[in-house]
Amino acid sequence: MKFLKDKKIKLLNASNEFHAQVLKGSDLLHECINDLIEVKLNKKKLEDVLKSEHDADVAKENYIKLLYEDKRALPFLIEDRYRLIKYIDIISDKSEELARGLQVFPFDCYDDIKDDMKNLNNTYEESIKLLIEMINLMETDFKTAFETSFNMETLKRKGRESKYKILDVIYKKSEEKSLQIYLTSKICIKLFDMIGIAEEISDFLRSLIIKYPSK
Repeated sequence: MKFLKDKKIKLLNASNEFHAQVLKGSDLLHECINDLIEVKLNKKKLEDVLKSEHDADVAKENYIKLLYEDKRALPFLIEDRYRLIKYIDIISDKSEELARGLQVFPFDCYDDIKDDMKNLNNTYEESIKLLIEMINLMETDFKTAFETSFNMETLKRKGRESKYKILDVIYKKSEEKSLQIYLTSKICIKLFDMIGIAEEISDFLRSLIIKYPSK
């Protein structure tokens, strides 16, 4: 029994490390985008986002290795846990992709979208934090995890509203350089895409709650 308990602890520690690195990357990206909105983008800080994504990959591979070595269910089966790992990895990859795009972004943020851009960026950060919280709850408390999932739908609606407010403003800037309009819209759309992915993952987690017995 002690051996099985030790195995479970190792798996949960590996899971927590992977999730912590994904969360760290999203926090760093959020900070960089706030710099772009409020002052000036510090492109050196974007390197930390890229490093965090690399660290998340290392943690992910370690988690998968331990998972398949043990092949024992925790609250849910190994196949579903592996699918969850791959879904979360998409967010980490998207964070890296946006960070790399920001490294070559040559413009400042338009003054007239700063408030909505900050709202969208904050919603992105909240959605990733909520997702990681929900995943952690899945290990011990399906009921609370299920209830938490509905907050993700609220965040997606908030994010969608901010996105369209931003696009409505910048797409009317016919006198501005088309490249600035295009690249600014890409930042906005990619941020919202990550909110959407987080919401899709929360839907997957809800399906697991229905699939497995209550914890």
